[in-house]
Amino acid sequence: MSRGPWESLRYLGILRRRVVPGPAADASADDREALERALAYMGLEPGTPIQDVTIDRVFVGSCTNSRIEDLRVAAGVLDGKHVHENVSAMVVPGSAAVKRMAEEEGLDRVFRDAGFEWREAGCSMCLAMNADVLRPGERCASTSNRNFEGRQGRGSRTHLVSPAMAAAAAVSGHFVDIREWV
Repeated sequence: MSRGPWESLRYLGILRRRVVPGPAADASADDREALERALAYMGLEPGTPIQDVTIDRVFVGSCTNSRIEDLRVAAGVLDGKHVHENVSAMVVPGSAAVKRMAEEEGLDRVFRDAGFEWREAGCSMCLAMNADVLRPGERCASTSNRNFEGRQGRGSRTHLVSPAMAAAAAVSGHFVDIREWV
C-alpha cells in the first residue's frame, strides 16, 4: 500500500523525539520509502533538531482544533506575547457559535494583540479553498486534521500541531518543546 508524506508512521514522532527522524533500522522497505519521500517533500533532514525548523505561517482553525477550549489554550500561550516578525498567523474559529463565545470572553483581543488575524468561522486554510493558500515551499504549523500533499496549497509543507504548539511556534518562529510553554 502506498503512503503519502507525513501519513501516520510510527517513525514520525518528531516532537516527542525533538529531532527529525530517519528510518529505523528495522523499518520495512515500504516504511523506509514513505519516510524518505516525506522528508524530501517536507525539505527536512534526519537528525535536525526540531527547534531548528522555522515556520512561515500559523493556522489555528478547522472544525477539529478550533473549538472554544482550543482557542482558550492557544490564547493562554499567547497572552502578553507577539507573533514572530517572520511569521504570518491567523485564527479561524470552528463555528460561528465558537467565534461568538470567544469574542464574549475577549479571546479575539488576545489573538489580535499578539498579531494574529481574527477571521470569520469557516474552512479557510484547512483545505485552501479560498485565497488562504500556502505558496510552494512555505511551512505552516497548522491545527487542521489532515496534511496530505497540496492540502494547503501546491508544494506547501504542513505540520499538524496542537493549538498550544501553534501559538508557541507563532511566537518563537520555529517549533518548540511545548512542555516548556504550558
